Amino acid sequence: VDIDWEFPSACGLQCGGAEDSANFTATLAEFRRQLDAVRPGLLLTLAVGAGIDKVRVTNPAAYQASVDYINVMSYDLYGAW
Repeated sequence: VDIDWEFPSACGLQCGGAEDSANFTATLAEFRRQLDAVRPGLLLTLAVGAGIDKVRVTNPAAYQASVDYINVMSYDLYGAW
């Protein structure tokens, strides 16, 4: 199961709420709990934005324990590096 919530607590088409970050972490933990109860070993993956503006409004240290892989969506990055 791959979760792609674009983007908790950040502004995109519309702005998320301040509670989005905590809800995101809690939702991932609940997904993990239920997947393990129904089918242990099923992968739970997460697609996240690469921009610091997306990272700083969530808590990767809190949610990383709930997922097997974190895929960074870096295909829109560009620069003069």
